[in-house]
Amino acid sequence: MSRALIDAAAALFSERPSGHVTVREIAARAGVNPALVHRYFGTKDHLMRTALERSQRQIATRIAQIEDVRRDIGVLFHATLDEKEFVAALARASLDGVLPDFPAGYPTMSGLVAELERALDGQTSAGRHDPRVIVACLGSLTLGFALFGEFILRGTRLDGEDRDRVERAIVDVLREVVALALEPGETRPSSSS
Repeated sequence: MSRALIDAAAALFSERPSGHVTVREIAARAGVNPALVHRYFGTKDHLMRTALERSQRQIATRIAQIEDVRRDIGVLFHATLDEKEFVAALARASLDGVLPDFPAGYPTMSGLVAELERALDGQTSAGRHDPRVIVACLGSLTLGFALFGEFILRGTRLDGEDRDRVERAIVDVLREVVALALEPGETRPSSSS
């Protein structure tokens, strides 16, 4: 029953702003009595947070399978694309100012930062980028494509191309971005400057 409520909430929060989603609508979509929302989750915001956290755990589980971030960056890209409802709901929550502390401790980003730190083996001062900045860029690219992919493909006239081929090419570029960001280079300005 709680899973049906979470699924219904995730779908509704991805369709429109949270302020325009009612507990009654969530319950109706889940096929349950509205009182059960309060019984299981207390508030609509708590249900929203639960739905978002479930999706981010699903992405994080897939990201945890990455052995080499340079080679396996496609896992991040496809895990994000597979959770389009989450991306849409997160975008709406961010734009609405709902759950301002979300995604505190976001497991996908934390996991990627840790993976990049392992890849760098503590050598960030040797002219390499801060792993947090690399993850911020990767997050922007993958979340942006998950949210605006159709618009981007039309705008770049890639919409008529084979979608799998285009996505493989995007992953190739992401792989190159990560590899370049991990290479030592000239001394780069610190991210705190």
